[in-house]
Amino acid sequence: MMNLPESVRENVLRDVIDTAPFPIGVYTGYEMKIVLANQCMIKTYGKGPDVIGLNYTEILPELENQQIFEQLREVLHSGKPYEAKNARVDIVVEGELRPHYFNYNFTPIFGPEGKVYGVMNTAAEVTELNVARQQTLEIEKKLRLAVESAQLGTFEMDMQKRIISGSKRFLKFFEMENGELSFATLSSLIHTEDREKWVNSLNTLSNTGDLHCELRLIIRNAIYWLRFSGSLSESDNKENIIVGIAQDITQQKKNAQELLQLVEQRTIELQRSNDDLKQFGHVISHDLKEPVRKILLFSNILKQDAADGQAPRISQYAHKLNKSAERLTEMIDSILDYSSAGSPDLCEAVDLNETIKSIKEDLEIKILEKSAEIEHSKMPKVKGSKILFHQLFYNLIANSLKFSRDNCDSRIKIQCSTDEGNLRITVSDNGIGIAPENSLKIFNAFERLHSKDQYEGTGLGLSLCKKIVERHNGQLKNINSESSGAVFEMIFPAAILY
Repeated sequence: MMNLPESVRENVLRDVIDTAPFPIGVYTGYEMKIVLANQCMIKTYGKGPDVIGLNYTEILPELENQQIFEQLREVLHSGKPYEAKNARVDIVVEGELRPHYFNYNFTPIFGPEGKVYGVMNTAAEVTELNVARQQTLEIEKKLRLAVESAQLGTFEMDMQKRIISGSKRFLKFFEMENGELSFATLSSLIHTEDREKWVNSLNTLSNTGDLHCELRLIIRNAIYWLRFSGSLSESDNKENIIVGIAQDITQQKKNAQELLQLVEQRTIELQRSNDDLKQFGHVISHDLKEPVRKILLFSNILKQDAADGQAPRISQYAHKLNKSAERLTEMIDSILDYSSAGSPDLCEAVDLNETIKSIKEDLEIKILEKSAEIEHSKMPKVKGSKILFHQLFYNLIANSLKFSRDNCDSRIKIQCSTDEGNLRITVSDNGIGIAPENSLKIFNAFERLHSKDQYEGTGLGLSLCKKIVERHNGQLKNINSESSGAVFEMIFPAAILY
């Protein structure tokens, strides 16, 4: 290059400048006359190809309020170069003011006497890089907002150093203001039942590269649930680093548990409703049948005696008909009240003496058929459902009558006592009894120990009795009797006494 003639050197230099892949321009004087501009600079101006000889201030007046002219004049005045990085420059291109970003330099050009006579302007347009950077910052901002609104904590887990660093929110989960969390410290906070789950999650990282785990942490004697989600970093300088997010899901777990309890409660209520339906069927098929039988029986006798002119007996049977009709009406009203209420009132005052008396009246015909005798000690008044307690004793007494011995008068005894904070009621009889191997089986729904030909019934009676006792927080069990007959014992908490 040095051996070339000066004219050739100038042409080569001009070609190099003109074809350079970045803008180059030279300005002289206070008005900054353009004496040189390569193709990249002319393209950057955006004012067409004929700019040589024009003033910089004339072709780019939009720069007047952007401090660029002041920067150039300061270089002309001081002789000191000026450099800008990622500077925004708004230029009118095709009639539209558009933002551009440049790394540019203003370099002073000195004459033979050492005075500055011009400025060389070189630049590198970085608009695309800055737009990408701004988009990245915007995405990061949105991500931070999303993380904050979701109350997430971010973390980096160094698998080699066995330490975890995280955001303020992440550290706040562990009641830390700053610093790092060691694996050992985290493990000590994890609920003992969840530590194996944590270890297994870390072990699977080598295969999957992902971390997903929900853990209970014990911090200041309180239990919290945290969900960890992360994956291996793809950065070259962050090998063996897990980056991820953590979320406090304590409230979610609490809500899920409450929902589960609500579902279980609704399931129990539905089961009770189904039991009530079965009970209604049992009441209709058994309890209501007895008053109807009595009405039919006495009405037939009444008709026969009326035909025979036996006036005294007519009055007696009319009275019995009236009582049976009243009892039937009462039972129907109770069933309607029960069904309309949705569930029975378990806080009614129930006089068990009156309950047993009404049952004896309902079962009068069967009692006469079996030559039965029903004894009971003075019974207490309890808190519960009148209709359910009537059903309970009706089923037990009717059961004793049904399974009485042939050619033997039936004897049914009802006794009560209180001990150790409990109310105990036993119903015993001298019937055919229950084999020990069937003492639990008899409480199963639809369980029959005898054929329908031998004994009528649906197999629901004792099952319903057990559920009624349990509805009143009690227990019902069959006691194996040394003598013949069956013995049923009901145990209620003393709080049931009215």
